[in-house]
Amino acid sequence: MNPIPRSMVLPAIATAIVAGSVIAAIVMLGGPSVQRKHKMDGVRVQNLTFIALSVGGYFTRHKELPADLDTLAKEPGYHISRLDPDTGKPYGYQILSATSYRLCADFTLDSANDSPEIYNAYVNVSWAHGPGHQCFDRNTDKITQ
Repeated sequence: MNPIPRSMVLPAIATAIVAGSVIAAIVMLGGPSVQRKHKMDGVRVQNLTFIALSVGGYFTRHKELPADLDTLAKEPGYHISRLDPDTGKPYGYQILSATSYRLCADFTLDSANDSPEIYNAYVNVSWAHGPGHQCFDRNTDKITQ
């Protein structure tokens, strides 16, 4: 058996380190399919945030909650996404009282291990969720909720 030439040792070590780093990153962050799921859940949170902000603006202007998301989307200057970016299913919206409502979406992953900045970036409110159908009760008494 011939010994490995010295000129090949350093490239072999560098290749092993790079391969190990790539494997560790995939294990820690998840593969491309997991990253796509994280991204879709992030888009859902962003869409719900914009809906909540728009409901607050609508309430301020009209002194009542919009009857549904179609009514809200027809308001001048309101550009909300009413459909899930992955499934095309509409987000849930339900009036609970004169000043409170519920927003719902179907999530893929649990947000417990995600960065809180993703779920609190747009307004000072938690969008923490588990996988599956999740609902969030909001109140216009606190427009930032």
